[in-house]
This record gives sequence, structure tokens and C-alpha cells, in this order.
Amino acid sequence: MSLSTERIGQIAMLALQRKMGQDGIRLNSKEIKREIANEAKNLGIPAPELAEFAKIMIKDAFDKTMAELDSIK
Repeated sequence: MSLSTERIGQIAMLALQRKMGQDGIRLNSKEIKREIANEAKNLGIPAPELAEFAKIMIKDAFDKTMAELDSIK
């Protein structure tokens, strides 16, 4: 079976979301900016693209955390 590029991206997102859920995330903006710059160089992609991706991932993790906290009665 051959996976489409879109499906590979979906699987990668799910795997990363799961990893972030297990390991947690840091919200230190200076650390995040440095990591994005370094990782963008390592991956050979523009830092602004990786930053946009990071914003999506962090917001998703934050929203899930807030939903869990809201469910506490």
C-alpha cells in the first residue's frame, strides 16, 4: 500500500500530538524560538513555516488541556 503525502502528514500530526500529550510542552518563548530556528535549519525548511506549525500544535495541546480542566466538576 502506498500512502499519499496528505496521509503521511496526517499520521505525522497524530504522532506528534500524542508525543506532546505524553511529554508535555514548554511555553518559554525564548526557548521555543531558538528550537524553531535550529530545527528549521536541520530540516531545511523556512523558520516562519515551522513557527506557524508550532503555533498550531501548541494551540491544539493548550485547547485539549483547557477542555480537560473544564470537565472537572
